[in-house]
Amino acid sequence: MRDGFEATTMTEIALAAGIARKTLFTYFPTKADIVWNRFQDQLADVRQALENTSNDVETVDAIVAAVMRGLHMAPQEVPIVRAEVTLIRDTEVLQSYSYMQGAPWREALARFIAEREGLEYDGVLPQVLAHGFWQAMFVAHRQWLDSDDPAPAAHIESALVEFADAVRGAFPPRT
Repeated sequence: MRDGFEATTMTEIALAAGIARKTLFTYFPTKADIVWNRFQDQLADVRQALENTSNDVETVDAIVAAVMRGLHMAPQEVPIVRAEVTLIRDTEVLQSYSYMQGAPWREALARFIAEREGLEYDGVLPQVLAHGFWQAMFVAHRQWLDSDDPAPAAHIESALVEFADAVRGAFPPRT
């Protein structure tokens, strides 16, 4: 944050963290992976929540609930998340990296949608909806940065619910 993403080297990050450069590269092959790491860790919780969803819950509601469970954070993590999201918003290379980093999220959501609704995973509807939910999260994060709210959860939930409501008619109601 102090020197800018592009100007900061992995060596400087390793020194600041008090670890060897080689150790840093073992866990984070690139600087971008450091910034995006939280989202990959949270994905495991989203997947588990999706797997544990009752079959009577509508698909879009299940996704909203699972993502909200997965995006949990302790209060002391909020300033770090704000810094990460700020870096992503303000750094072109991190913005372009978002497509690649979102692939596992979109895959998990598309697979869930396809399995629940009897569709092909690579069909248009599961793919479009998975991309939409991913984008809704990032719109919400950006709105949070522009707000005085202490945490992003309300923004994220609102964006996910609005998107879910907009696409709810894509599937028949569960009975």
